[in-house]
Amino acid sequence: MKIENVIDKLIPGSVISRREYEEIIRQINPKISDRTIFWQLAKLQEADILHKIGQNVFYVRDNDINKRDYVYGYSKKMKGIVEIIKNDYPLVDFQVWEFVQLNEFVNHQIGKNVFFIEVEHHLEESIFNRLKQYYSRILLCPKEDMFYNYFEENMVVIQSLLSEVPKTKSDVQGCSLEKLLVDLFSNKLTGQLVERAEYPGIYEEAFRKYYIDEKKLFRYARRRNLEKEIKNFIEKETNIQLVTEDMND
Repeated sequence: MKIENVIDKLIPGSVISRREYEEIIRQINPKISDRTIFWQLAKLQEADILHKIGQNVFYVRDNDINKRDYVYGYSKKMKGIVEIIKNDYPLVDFQVWEFVQLNEFVNHQIGKNVFFIEVEHHLEESIFNRLKQYYSRILLCPKEDMFYNYFEENMVVIQSLLSEVPKTKSDVQGCSLEKLLVDLFSNKLTGQLVERAEYPGIYEEAFRKYYIDEKKLFRYARRRNLEKEIKNFIEKETNIQLVTEDMND
């Protein structure tokens, strides 16, 4: 079966489940094997025709919409921090993000950058002591008042990494866009630095430009006890149409 025959049956810009995909394949060739169906699915993903946006749910590429995977180019300083941690603690689980990452999505640009390093529980102090040898402006798990009292340009902040945090393929241990979107509602340290009025625009721009794994987003939101709040926010304050809300896996 030629992959072009499958592509002709797909509707650009639509969302299909794996079951619907398999039905399309079997309409073309009723005798096709499960192995070949799986192989064709992998080929379509490699060709960026189908993009996974949830468990067994796929977005069919629309050539008129320039969506893509979220990738952020971290600063030289952040890469240096990551290198130190990887060299000294090769087995530690951690993620990083920079405050200025949000500038892509906000109207009022963020002027002062902060480097957030989230590490697995019980290793925060060890990472803090190691990085303190290189960076003088560094805080260990600060409360709100401490963060804002000592807030300054290029500050390094060590925090605890929650379990079941969405992963990314980034070599820099960067956090996923899904995590960033959820943390807008939960991160008290940066909550006063990004106006609440910016949130709808941030979400709409993120969903417009990038593939968002909605199941990953809401699974993490549930972990932060924010699933209902964020769903209500999206429904009432944005123009985003959630595509996986009513789809079966």
